[in-house]
Amino acid sequence: MVVVMVVYDISDDEVRNLVASKLLKMGFTRIQKSVYVRRGTLGTSRYVFRLLSRIIDPLRDRLLVLSISDRDYISSLSIGPKAIGDTHGGNILL
Repeated sequence: MVVVMVVYDISDDEVRNLVASKLLKMGFTRIQKSVYVRRGTLGTSRYVFRLLSRIIDPLRDRLLVLSISDRDYISSLSIGPKAIGDTHGGNILL
């Protein structure tokens, strides 16, 4: 298992809301306005990337999907609780 992190910069409000809705329905937890995390696999990362790539405008928008090991995520430096979504959409605070 890894922590899948999705980061985006989408200019169109409707597309941005659609992407946010899809991520939340897939069990992601929003940790900032355009940053979402959940536990998953490398396959999860690839699936999310393919799905969102069909929605966003590659000439105007940016999308980054990261697969981060639990160890690296836990050892990252941050302020505030580190929350990741589990496969059932709940939050796990690390």
